Amino acid sequence: MNQTRLIFIIICITNLCYAKNNVESIIRVADSLYADLRFDLAIIEFKRVSVLYPENEYNYQVHSKMALCYKKLGYFIEAINIHKTLLAKDSSQWGSIIETASIYQLMGQFSDSNRFIKKYSPSVEGGKKDSLNFLMSCNYFALMKVDSSRFYFDSIKEKELGTFIDRNLKIITQFEHSKKYNHKSAKYLNILFPGAGYLYLDMPQTFAATLFVESLFLYATVITYKNQYAIGTLFGGLFFSGFYLGSIYGAEQFAKKKKKNMYRKYYDKLKFGFTIS
Repeated sequence: MNQTRLIFIIICITNLCYAKNNVESIIRVADSLYADLRFDLAIIEFKRVSVLYPENEYNYQVHSKMALCYKKLGYFIEAINIHKTLLAKDSSQWGSIIETASIYQLMGQFSDSNRFIKKYSPSVEGGKKDSLNFLMSCNYFALMKVDSSRFYFDSIKEKELGTFIDRNLKIITQFEHSKKYNHKSAKYLNILFPGAGYLYLDMPQTFAATLFVESLFLYATVITYKNQYAIGTLFGGLFFSGFYLGSIYGAEQFAKKKKKNMYRKYYDKLKFGFTIS
């Protein structure tokens, strides 16, 4: 009986050693493919490890590398889903937390990124929490919430991020001192005077074209009315009012677009130079 038990133990140990060596061998192949930028093939190898040896000691490393491959290929949702699966097992996995938050940000889903950060922020502390606050500050700026962005930048205490924070706060100050394009102002200016809203938006050619066309339609309407040409007056009035209302709506939309583009321009400056560790 003792001899049988001994043989059984030896077989188990042998199988475990073989399995470990085989796992490490497959991981080395996957890492090599990743280094060669052959991410699709690396994913296949990483998946082979998780399927053949689901309880291996390299489980987190394998899945996080697989998520990174998906990210490199632009399959962001797949990468996020892998990290969420890992976090479901251990909510304190820093790599998955920072990666998921940054991928949401990379996708332009700034609100989702902030919601994710707020959910997992209690799981970390110190410099890690400050790194999340850094990302959240950038997200708030992209969402056009400047005060919230400044607040979270000011709350960061990590000295290593000090240079980036000072630089970003200067950029926010530059933005606050730059010319703003208020969509309501552009709309009301176009109501008061044809094309004035476009002039306010630094679009002089559009202003001139709008003024010319509206003046032309108004002139045609007045002339046909004086000549008692009812149909001409009707069409002239319709064209004038339609173009007039369209220019009001257009000025409002152009103002919103310009403001959004301005935020995006400064947001790109905020992100520049920040490296996720």
